[in-house]
Amino acid sequence: YLKELGFNVDFAPVADIFTNSENTVIGDRAFGSSAETVSEMVPMYVKGLQDAGVQATLKHFPGHGDTKEDSHSGYASSYKNLEELRQCELIPFQTGISTDVSFVMVGHISLPNVLNSQTPASLSSVIVHDLLREELGFNGVIITDALNMGAISENYTSQEAVISAVKAGADMLLMPSDFINSYAALRNAVYEGEISEQRINESVKRIIQIKNKL
Repeated sequence: YLKELGFNVDFAPVADIFTNSENTVIGDRAFGSSAETVSEMVPMYVKGLQDAGVQATLKHFPGHGDTKEDSHSGYASSYKNLEELRQCELIPFQTGISTDVSFVMVGHISLPNVLNSQTPASLSSVIVHDLLREELGFNGVIITDALNMGAISENYTSQEAVISAVKAGADMLLMPSDFINSYAALRNAVYEGEISEQRINESVKRIIQIKNKL
């Protein structure tokens, strides 16, 4: 249906595991409450979309299912450490990546027992580059969750958010709250050497590779 309507990307499937009954943002958006169930469903969904010519997106890396708060309105924290994430939340993302998924969307969840701060995952190079790109071996396009959500907009300027996200390793920036000034800030960061042109070109190359699949 999406293909017939002219869509070529779907921000799905949700690869989160619904492990916290108090979670108000994931709920029945998840395929289930166990890593086994979600890990079985996610690659099938990816394959179904991409076989039809619609590029799939795993979200919300590294897993929004264990949070109590909603990152649409403010900080949302998971208190798991990195090893606990590897044993549960990361498993569906690993199986989805193994199906050659085109996109992974990084969420704005905070991981204080991994990062020792409330920094959202989407702005952290430890999560975006070290964990997703390097450890899990994802070579496709990394996109942020919407940057006008409360976890970002209540704690960072739009300009700070886009620069931090690109430095962390994001290729695409979804819905900054102030697009014009965010664009100018990112452009100036490149002109001034804060972000290298090579870093931008790496993202452009990944985006073009996905476009060539369409």
